[in-house]
Amino acid sequence: MRWAQLVTSTCFPLILLAMLVGLTACQGAADVDPSAPDQVEVRELQVLAGDVTLYVRIAGDSSAGNVLIAVNGGPGQSSHYMRSLEQLAGADFAVVTYDQRGTGGSTEPTAGYGLLAYVADLEAVREAVGVEQVHVLGHSWGGIVTMRYATVHPQHVRSLILMGSGPPHGQTAQAGQANLGQRIVSLQQQGLIPSPLPTSGAELVLAILPAYFSDPSFEVPAELKETTFHAEANQQTSSSLGTWDMTQEVATLTQPVLLLWGEDDPFGLPMAEATKEALSSAQVEFVLLKGCGHYWQECPGEFFPPVRTFLESLAY
Repeated sequence: MRWAQLVTSTCFPLILLAMLVGLTACQGAADVDPSAPDQVEVRELQVLAGDVTLYVRIAGDSSAGNVLIAVNGGPGQSSHYMRSLEQLAGADFAVVTYDQRGTGGSTEPTAGYGLLAYVADLEAVREAVGVEQVHVLGHSWGGIVTMRYATVHPQHVRSLILMGSGPPHGQTAQAGQANLGQRIVSLQQQGLIPSPLPTSGAELVLAILPAYFSDPSFEVPAELKETTFHAEANQQTSSSLGTWDMTQEVATLTQPVLLLWGEDDPFGLPMAEATKEALSSAQVEFVLLKGCGHYWQECPGEFFPPVRTFLESLAY
């Protein structure tokens, strides 16, 4: 997500990973669901995965075998904004988050940022949790990692949940990036996003964040404001990914899929439709979230009920 390049003109260079911009962020649980358990056990692990050590957080009890591993957006962001998902955890269900290579509490790799390296990292997390089959939730860029993981390790995937997911191929992502660019320019013209934009990564993330919400005046929760961004991880991942197309691989997936998309997601509904179409052999439940953009923090009442229902229907 080469922010300076992304926003210095109205042309918006088609940087493939930036197209999936997972403007992700840090600590704090936002919009806590009142039905969430008051207390869940939380464990923190350091997991060796090839050339990196990953920071992993487990909320809830994984011994029952019901585990959701959440893969955050970015690339180049820490996983802390995913902690609001821990309200799904409980005595018989665990939610696992982890910082991707080169971000947050995880170390920088020596062998690079290829997509299959991200897949291997996710597999190392699953092995550390000690559960044979897991539910995997991917948000934004994390959706690409999630789908690729499922094609490499289908035997370990019980279901997929995709929220605002990047698509299986780059061409659709380019169109989504153009939509986002137009949204940013429109909000600049309305005075809701500064013009010119800041040039530093952290300031730029916060400046354009309103473009990701259905309501640009939405009061951004702390977990999205307190963002950390790792430019090297983003740039190296973008370079490694290149022009991708994993449509054929994704077409082989047969697991249940919950595909969630904000009705006002700035990347545009065609991105969600392309992902659904690519999952041609899977059992896909598509939910359009009203009053929602790219982040569930804006619409917890729309997001959490279908996620809970989906997971409960597959519980052991």
